Amino acid sequence: MQPLRWILPAVLPLCLQSQGTDPVPPPPVPALPPPSTIAAPVKVDLAPIFAAAERTVPITPPGVETWINLPGTAKGSPAYRFNLYREPLFFVVKGNRVLMHTTVNYWFEVGLRVGDWVKRMGSCGLPPETYRRVRLGGAAEITLKPDWTLDLKVIPEDPLRIDTCQITFLGYDITDTVLAGMRENLLKGAEAMRGQLQDTAKLRPRAEEAWQQAQQPLELAPGVFMLLNPERVRLCPWTSQGKTLTITPEIQIRPSVTLGDRPAVTPRPLPPLDVSTAPFAPGFNLQIDADLSYAHAARQLSQTLCGKPFQTDKGTFEVTSVAIRGKDGWAYLDLDIKGRITGRLTLKGRPVFNEQLGILNLEDLDYTLETRSLITSFGEWLYRSTLRKTLTEKCGFFMDKSLKDLREKTQQGLNRNLTPQVSLTGTVDSFRVARVDVLEDRFKVLARLEGVVQIGVNPDAK
Repeated sequence: MQPLRWILPAVLPLCLQSQGTDPVPPPPVPALPPPSTIAAPVKVDLAPIFAAAERTVPITPPGVETWINLPGTAKGSPAYRFNLYREPLFFVVKGNRVLMHTTVNYWFEVGLRVGDWVKRMGSCGLPPETYRRVRLGGAAEITLKPDWTLDLKVIPEDPLRIDTCQITFLGYDITDTVLAGMRENLLKGAEAMRGQLQDTAKLRPRAEEAWQQAQQPLELAPGVFMLLNPERVRLCPWTSQGKTLTITPEIQIRPSVTLGDRPAVTPRPLPPLDVSTAPFAPGFNLQIDADLSYAHAARQLSQTLCGKPFQTDKGTFEVTSVAIRGKDGWAYLDLDIKGRITGRLTLKGRPVFNEQLGILNLEDLDYTLETRSLITSFGEWLYRSTLRKTLTEKCGFFMDKSLKDLREKTQQGLNRNLTPQVSLTGTVDSFRVARVDVLEDRFKVLARLEGVVQIGVNPDAK
C-alpha cells in the first residue's frame, strides 16, 4: 500500500519542545465518549394514498332520489328521499396524523306513503332554496410497530353542519340518516388508505437495505476505510411537509477508521425497532478512531530527516535511521546519527493536540537517560543542534494539510450513492482531535466529526 501522506502527519507528533528533566507521568486515559448517531430518514409520498381514498369514496352514493321508509316504520309511514354529492377530499398532514375532510351538498324531501305514491310534506335544499351543506371527515393516525410494519387508526369526527334543516312534522332531524351512507363510504376510503399505505411504504425492506448499507466500509481514500458499525435503531418524531411524510429511524453507530485492505464485514440482521418519543435533532457526532503503526510513521519521518546534514559549531552529522515506539503511555523517537558523533538519540514525550495552533505537539519532551549520557560525553552543543528546529518546522506544515484533508476526505465519503435506491448525504461542520493514545505498536487518534448525515431511500430509482 502506498504511504498515506494526507493522514500520516495527523497522527505523528513531530513538534519537539524543550522541557525539564523531571519525569512526568503519562496522562490518564479518559473514558470513551458515548456512541454516535446517524439519521436515516425515509420519505413516504402520501399522494398515491390520498388518491386511493379519493377513488374509493363515491361522489354520489347509490340509492339517491329513491323513496325510502324512515327507519323503524311500517308501510304507509313517513318516507324520505334525497340527493347529495361530495366535494373533493381535502387532506392535511400534521406529523403522523392525517386529517381528511369533505363538504357534502345535499337536499332531501319527506312525505307520507299513500298506496303506491308519496304525498310530499316538506323538503330542505330544493329550489328555490340552495343545497344544504355539512362537513364530514376524521383523523387517521399512522403508527409504526416494532416489527417495522405501518398501521393506520381511523378516528371519525361528528358531522359539522354548515346549514341547518328542520322539518317540524317529523319531530326530528333526519340529516344524520341522509348522511349515514356517505359517512360509511368515508370509512371505506380510510381503509383503502391503510392498505395503500402498507403497500406503498414497504418500510421494512427499506430499513433493511439502509441497515445493510450502514454496515459496509466506506472508502475515504485509497487504503482508508470508515466503518459505521451500527448497533441499534430507534424511531424519532415524525415530520411532514405537504403530502410527504418523513419517518426517521435513528441508527446508533460506533464509527472507526482503518488503514490497509478493505475490512471484511459479517452482516447482521435488522434489529427490532425501538419506538421512542424522545426529541431528536437530525445530525451526527462521529467518533473516528484512526490507527497508525509506528513503522509507517517512521518511514514518513525518515523521508524528511535521513541523509540531510545538520551543521553545528562542532562539526556535521546526519540522521541515518528513524524508529518510533511506545511504552507505558509515552512515545519514543529513536534517531541514529553519524558524523561528528555516532550513536543514538532517544527522546520521549506525549502527543497533545494544540487547538490554538491546529497542530499536534510532543509535550513534556525530554531525552532519555541513555541520550543524556551521550550528551554529557560530547557536550551541550549536541543538545543545541538544529535537529529540533528542523523537526518543529516540518511538523506544522504537514499537520495543517492533514487536518484539512481528513475533513475533506470524510466529506467526500459521506456523499455518494450506496446503491441505485440508497444514497448517503452529509456535511461536516466541525473537526477536532479529542486525544492521541500511544499504544505499544501504534498511535490511536480519537477525533470527532460533527455535522449532518442522512441515509435516503428512493424506491422509484432504477
